Amino acid sequence: MILRSLEDGARLLIPQPSHAILSGQMMAAWGAPGFARPDPAPEVILAAGLHDVAWLGWEAAPTLNPETGLPHAFTELGAAVHAPMWARGVETARAAWGLWPALLISLHGSRIYTQYMDPDRLPPEDHAAIDRNNAKERALQEDWAARLGATPEQVARNSALVAVTDALSLALCFADPDKAGEAPMEDGGTRKMRLVRQGASRWSLDPWPFREGELTLRCEAIRLPAGTRWTDEEAMRRDLRDARWSTLAETLVPA
Repeated sequence: MILRSLEDGARLLIPQPSHAILSGQMMAAWGAPGFARPDPAPEVILAAGLHDVAWLGWEAAPTLNPETGLPHAFTELGAAVHAPMWARGVETARAAWGLWPALLISLHGSRIYTQYMDPDRLPPEDHAAIDRNNAKERALQEDWAARLGATPEQVARNSALVAVTDALSLALCFADPDKAGEAPMEDGGTRKMRLVRQGASRWSLDPWPFREGELTLRCEAIRLPAGTRWTDEEAMRRDLRDARWSTLAETLVPA
């Protein structure tokens, strides 16, 4: 769950799989000259759009943070909780969509646990969960890449594309341009993405990685009125199941 604070004090709750839909929309539009392109495109687009499949079960029954009175944000949950979820998500991807999506979703989880977290600074149970996940997923990744006949360069390029579309999606969902990430380029280098707010739901992006001159991205979210709090987890889950959804729409344009 992504929790975004709005100017009027309301909160926007964006489920992880909903945020991932934005990544898939970006990947489908990706491919301006000079940028690395997804290959094989259908499988990479699918992986980008489903990269948070691990969170499906949790989002159906989110846990309550008693300190905030709101569902836990994904950043408030430790690896001991979500590393086993990632492993199940990878297994689901393998059974449902095949090796390429499963490989890229697995690699995305490994990126989270090796680049965005420092196990040595985490509680022992989180450190152990990351070590178990990394060992299991590394063996799967090597096996699946070999069975696909994919080169290390191809795997790394596709994984980097999933990562940058995830980063851009998070930047839009949080309204935090500093999260925009780096894009892989056709020449093997990378370019830092610069996101600048142009209006309430409009952003400029430099460099411009998309084939078209403007891109509007949409996903569904729940808007909570200012002051909403829960003290009972089951009541929160019931209220969220009955909540009205709204569309989050963000437009990207070239700088």
